[in-house]
Amino acid sequence: MDERRYFEIVASYKLMAKHEVGQNFLIDTDAAQRIVAEADIQKGEKVLEIGSGAGSLTYFLSKTEGDIEAIDIDEGLIAKLQEDFAGDVNVHYGNAAKFEYAPYDKIIGNLPYYITSSLVERTLLLGVNAKKMVFMVQKEAGERLLSLPGGKDYGPLPVLLRWLSNPKRAFSVKRDCFAPAPHVDSIVLRFDMLSRPDIDLKKAYRFVEAMFLQRRKKLLNNLKNALHDSQKAEHILHECGLSPDIRPEQVSPEVFLRLYRLTFEIK
Repeated sequence: MDERRYFEIVASYKLMAKHEVGQNFLIDTDAAQRIVAEADIQKGEKVLEIGSGAGSLTYFLSKTEGDIEAIDIDEGLIAKLQEDFAGDVNVHYGNAAKFEYAPYDKIIGNLPYYITSSLVERTLLLGVNAKKMVFMVQKEAGERLLSLPGGKDYGPLPVLLRWLSNPKRAFSVKRDCFAPAPHVDSIVLRFDMLSRPDIDLKKAYRFVEAMFLQRRKKLLNNLKNALHDSQKAEHILHECGLSPDIRPEQVSPEVFLRLYRLTFEIK
């Protein structure tokens, strides 16, 4: 089916969009094509699309030479895409919040707003072989993910993201590029993945979460609470060259990594 006709059909699905699972179907062909291009899919790479919906990204993914798999929780749309892309894309039921991401070289998707953070966290922690991740998210959620030290939204997930990737804001997508149109614009983020640090990543991430539990308090107080050892907490901050008055949102991802390592190396 030609591109124009395919996206006319996608637009016709707007009346069937399910608000409870965050369905807004991308109907702008240029945006869909650009999102897929950001993943730079090479021949034979295993690629996962999260939330294939009515097939906007799937259409262009099917034109690549990757080994494409797409998951969704809407069984009606799955049946549509299985027919549309038979032989080109393996489309099947999958709950992204419970999915295993380790097998994939590239991960791509239009993420629902209400589970953006949890899905990004899960893909980062479990996507151990991923080279790139490309996600379209609502603008506000994307800006939180890209927060830097000192920003009001800086926290554990931005720290984890920069431990594992070089994140980039690729481009914006206006709300009228969707049917039905959401209330806000979206942005496309590309994560160029780095070598994973040689640590227990889940444990390290939980440690950073603990450091932000009371973000308005000094980092020293959070570290004391986590360790139940004031002397050790003070020693670790000193070893990191951190002031006892520093707050969690002022600490860079690199220093959080050193802080974690020192915490579990010092006896």
